[in-house]
Amino acid sequence: MQTIEVETPAALRCIETALSRAVKDIPALTPLLEAFGPLLTERARLRQTAPGWTGPALSIDAERFNQGAFVLAQTEFGGGFEDMSELLPEAARTLLPVMARSFPAIAEELTTLGAAIESGALTPQALAGAGFGESVEVPGVSPMTLNFAASELVRPFVERQAEDLAAMVKVLPWNQAHCPVCGGAPNMSVLRRKEDESEFIQAKGGQRFLRCSCCTTEWKHKRVSCPACGCEEPDELLNLRDPARAHERADACSRCKAFVLCLDTAELAELPDLDVAALTMLPLEIQTRQQGYKPLAEHPWSSL
Repeated sequence: MQTIEVETPAALRCIETALSRAVKDIPALTPLLEAFGPLLTERARLRQTAPGWTGPALSIDAERFNQGAFVLAQTEFGGGFEDMSELLPEAARTLLPVMARSFPAIAEELTTLGAAIESGALTPQALAGAGFGESVEVPGVSPMTLNFAASELVRPFVERQAEDLAAMVKVLPWNQAHCPVCGGAPNMSVLRRKEDESEFIQAKGGQRFLRCSCCTTEWKHKRVSCPACGCEEPDELLNLRDPARAHERADACSRCKAFVLCLDTAELAELPDLDVAALTMLPLEIQTRQQGYKPLAEHPWSSL
């Protein structure tokens, strides 16, 4: 019998490659990478099959958008993503066991959460609400664990919808520090080199993209600017980094004491998975916090 090999999707290969390289380069982070790696992989699998935006194309007011009214702020039904609650029980059957194995300290709570979902004690609608920050109580499950698990369950569907919504406005200018799709704050930025030589020179080393903490949409932003307060004074904008990993840094502002992690890809042969890249910057994030700076937005592992 002939064996048919199923090709691994590019996104999953990118995660696996980035994890393998990170474990080799930073052995001290192996427990963290091994914990979050399976979650990132399974979340990516769910995103691959998620339905995306199923409604009609939105009518975007270009003038309002240019003034900072993000896509979901212009919808008629209240400014949110489409309801994905009916998809969450099946997602929970996939993700919660993975999370329980990865995070044994909260495994019992995650099992209790799964049982509440299966029995109907926690409705899909309430689970979705918890994923978007609403206050929901489940006996035997701490608010921190519930918030973490629920946000991970909704994330694949949010990210997939955001892909479609971002495509609707890709040709429109956006000069804001919040996400053009959902209005979320960035928790990471990326410097990418330009293909066009004249533009590359003009950008002085690459173009800066901010990445949304909620839906992972990316958008261009001023290279020398604090996304939190808008400060553009070079003397007040700091780049904190470990000399041994020069492509990773924290862009901090001494005026408002905010920071955002930054991955400089100019000298990298391949762009790593950005969630894995953010994980490898955890030591830098901790050092930056210890110096009195606060992130614009948290990463999923920050609460753990």
